[in-house]
Amino acid sequence: MAQVRGSCESFCPDGEAKMRIREKLLHYYELKNGQKNTPGVLVKEFTRSAADVKMPLPKEMRTEAALTKTVEYLLKDIILDTRKPYNLVYDFIFDRLRAVRREIVIQMYDARQKIIQLEPIVMFLAYSRYRLCGESIEKFDPKICNQHLQECLTGVLCCYEELDGLEPSREPTIRELDRRCFIESLYQVFNLGSPESFARALSLPGYVRQDATFKLCFDICLAFQQGNLYKVLMGFPQLPHILCAVATIKLQAIRRSLLQIFTHAYNNKQLTVPVHYLLRLLLIDGPTGLQDQCRHYNIAITADRKAVHFNKTDFNHNVELLKPQHERFVESKLKRIYLPEVVLLKKFK
Repeated sequence: MAQVRGSCESFCPDGEAKMRIREKLLHYYELKNGQKNTPGVLVKEFTRSAADVKMPLPKEMRTEAALTKTVEYLLKDIILDTRKPYNLVYDFIFDRLRAVRREIVIQMYDARQKIIQLEPIVMFLAYSRYRLCGESIEKFDPKICNQHLQECLTGVLCCYEELDGLEPSREPTIRELDRRCFIESLYQVFNLGSPESFARALSLPGYVRQDATFKLCFDICLAFQQGNLYKVLMGFPQLPHILCAVATIKLQAIRRSLLQIFTHAYNNKQLTVPVHYLLRLLLIDGPTGLQDQCRHYNIAITADRKAVHFNKTDFNHNVELLKPQHERFVESKLKRIYLPEVVLLKKFK
């Protein structure tokens, strides 16, 4: 297959822009000040390729520089737009980034070119997975987000491996090192408990394994493999912003596992566990959150609400996991960051 290189220097090819303006197919974020029929900045939308569709012409595809600017525009300007709920921001950016990913494939970019485009997409999907975790399925589908995040993560990791093979003696720049270490850390946290991700961690280059953030993530993953859930939970709040946010997607499952362990360890009518201890152990903000957990799994709380009484025969194993939710220790971290800097991997702490 002949390699095609885009020649369009705009966010949206001229032909598509004219057609969508004519047919009034503009998205809210492509309208000037949100006004109907007043075009603003158009961004190429994602379209599925059909079997009978010819290869796009160079003028219908964006240059590498244009793709980079498109990603930066979406993750600087649109991601901070607060005129509409974030799930609508997510939908628009998600679609437009899929178009970027499609052009990367069509133009057969090399590993280094792919990395530049895919790393920020990974960060956007990771942030959005947490930000929208409490939304209804009508507004946000976590399975689709997980699928695309895993695909993009895998794509980036494959590019890292390809470069390691092509340039085994080359030392990465500080910038490249920071970005790779963060993405490798994200892969570990997102796949907590996966044998494949754990095996990958053991085979990474030394400069990644020695990175402080990666070492923390690896220690958490190792503790999980060993069944030390206490150490896992104590590690979560130490993680930086997006890593901390992604880790908490697993939090409800870990809380359930610990509560199940307690139903066996403290299965005695004379034994109770103090509420304040469980709050600290389970990373729960306050008594109401613990009460919700106990109610959901049919665990008894003492009359004075200062302790919990565990009974293994009463524990409800059949209910679904509680949905992930925004956690106070994550929110405090996210409030201190400038989001575009983080998703564009310009700041890591």
